[in-house]
Formats: sequence, structure tokens, C-alpha cells
Amino acid sequence: MSGFKEILVCSDATENIEATLETALLAARRFNSHIDAVHIHKEPTCVLPVPVVTSDMAGFVVNDVVTAEETALAETADKTRRIFEKFIEKEDIRPQAEPDLNSNEVTAEFRELYGSADEILSWASRVSDLTVLPRPDTEALSEDAFEMMNAVLMESGSAVLVSPLTAPVSLGNRIAVAWDASEEAAKAVTFALPFLKRAEEVVLMETAAPNPELAGVDFLKKRLMRHGVSASVLIIPETSSVSALGDELIRQTCGHFDMLVMGAYTQSNMRRWILGSTTKYMVENADIPLLMAH
Repeated sequence: MSGFKEILVCSDATENIEATLETALLAARRFNSHIDAVHIHKEPTCVLPVPVVTSDMAGFVVNDVVTAEETALAETADKTRRIFEKFIEKEDIRPQAEPDLNSNEVTAEFRELYGSADEILSWASRVSDLTVLPRPDTEALSEDAFEMMNAVLMESGSAVLVSPLTAPVSLGNRIAVAWDASEEAAKAVTFALPFLKRAEEVVLMETAAPNPELAGVDFLKKRLMRHGVSASVLIIPETSSVSALGDELIRQTCGHFDMLVMGAYTQSNMRRWILGSTTKYMVENADIPLLMAH
């Protein structure tokens, strides 16, 4: 892949939408990409509690509730669109939907779609080079946000970039790679190659070595050298827990690196269990853009 030319952005009127858009823009400016900002309307019955929809209350009461929900959803969409329009005006981004092969600049569009966020983003991400998702920003870490992240990671077939709560100053200049020789880590490295080739510094952090004779970090270093990527190696000591490993990765990366490339791991085939412990810990705690793949 020569670059990420089509960047899908999940946009809604959350507190960190600006950070998500700014993270996407940092990526887009590296590759003169198109930003496809998508806002998803849930159907009113998707946001109503089940007892409200299925109770025997009078139909007009249900209609009133649905109407109120529709109004709230429309207001959220309008707020999100205004944020997007203000953002592209501030950043001098040309609004454009159709591809322009003669263009050598970042373009952007805003779309409103209707339905389930995880389903829509899973489909849309399959025709995108990179999907930028916001990091959940509540203390409870919204279950819906993780459902959406799970679905895109598992079903898109492309790279996912999780933006931090605060927009980074730079993206992809200094990259750390968490390497454990897993399929997920290997796919993440492959997806990250356009960034790795342009980086000023790359450090391969070996977190496990299940088969050092065939897939150790030194072999990864040689592979990247053939792509013109010069990388150094850092061995992360074995830790006793997921949180200890996560804390060590965060300690080694945050404050210096502006991207961490890592595999996204699973615990079960049931969607609510998709994010593995290490992956979930990093999403919850790392204040650095995470480029992940499953």
C-alpha cells in the first residue's frame, strides 16, 4: 500500500470529536487523503429501552417518546455537522465528495447514515484504507463505543486508528511497534508500512518471543530494512499481568512516540468479549494514537 488515500472517520457530537478529526487530518496530510466523516443516526427504537417499545402503553405515548428521540437525534446530527464544517473551514480543507485524480490536497465530506453504528462502520471500513475511531471518553467506558470498535476491528479487514482524548501534535513521526510475533501484530505492521516508511524513528518493542528462531524481532527488523525502514530494538521484560505489560508499554511510548502499532486481540467469538485484556487496557489508558489490526 502506497498510502492511506481514503480515511473513514466516525464522527458524532462527543466531547472528543475535534481530537478524532484532528488525528484523521494529521494522517490525511501525510498522504493527501480524502476524509469521509460519517455520522450515524440510530433509529429511534434503537435508543429506546426495550420496555418502552414493547409495553402496552397507549400508542400515542410511544409516538411522543419516539418523536422526542427523533428530535434529539436530529439536534445531535446538526451539532456534529456544524463542528465538522467549522473544522474544515479552520483547517482550509476543500469539501468534496467525488475523487479528483488531479488533486494534491486533502479533501473531506460529511455524510449522515441511518442504522446500527457497528454494522454501518464495519461495511464502510471495507472500502476505506484507514478507519479513525474515537477513544471512549467516559469513566465507565461506553459499551456502545466498544461494540463499535470491536465490530470494525473484527470485520473491516483494514487498519484502525484509535485517536486519544487529546489531539496529538504529530502523528507517525516517531513510531513504536509492540511485537509478539502474533498474526495480529504481523497484520498491524503490514498496515502500518505507509507510516513506517515516512517515520523519523521506529522502535520495535518485543513483548514476547514464542518462536525467536523464525519470527523474532530481529527478523522483523530485517523485513522492515528491505522496505527502507531503519528500526532499533527494545526488549520489554516479561511481566506478571496484563496491566503491568500495558503500563510498561505506556511508560515506554507516551511522551516521546506519536503512534503505537499493535495487534488487537480477542478472548471469545462472542462480540462482547472481542477485545482482549491487553488491547482493552491500552485503549482505556494509552494517551497515544493506536494503530491496530486483528
